[in-house]
Amino acid sequence: MLTIEHQYIDRESGAVRTEQLLGDRMVRLLYAGTRENAPIFFRLLTSAWSSSLLGYLNFDLPLRSARSFITRCGIDPAECLDPPETLDTPRKVFERKIRYWECRPLPDDHRTVVCPADSRVLVGSFAETSTLFLKEKFFSFDELLGNRREWLRAFAGGDFAVFRLTPD
Repeated sequence: MLTIEHQYIDRESGAVRTEQLLGDRMVRLLYAGTRENAPIFFRLLTSAWSSSLLGYLNFDLPLRSARSFITRCGIDPAECLDPPETLDTPRKVFERKIRYWECRPLPDDHRTVVCPADSRVLVGSFAETSTLFLKEKFFSFDELLGNRREWLRAFAGGDFAVFRLTPD
């Protein structure tokens, strides 16, 4: 199976960083060509029951080493409201409360676009490209908007931003 590195540009240093995504193998499986050739298997994997089970297995089982997980995810424990030892599952780490007013204050300029979640962002323009690469597949502008004529006209040549949630 093709493995694609997940890379982003660090906004503070400008350096290109490579990251290992949590659940990356499962995402690759769900969006692989075999999924398209086995629709019954895909429906089973994406059913509410499977989704709940995978959510529990990936996010609610206790971590072997919470500190190691927090460090690997690049999280600064000083930003957390709760003591790091209480972040004992991946879900608690991802849903942690942070001291945003101290560590991540919002800009005063009302024209600033902000994302309240920890994420990597991909920005671009459909004036420059006709496809977007998501979940290891290319999607056309028409596919993304569901071939709705009124939307296609309204957003033609428009800009886009894709936010992928991250734990840091």
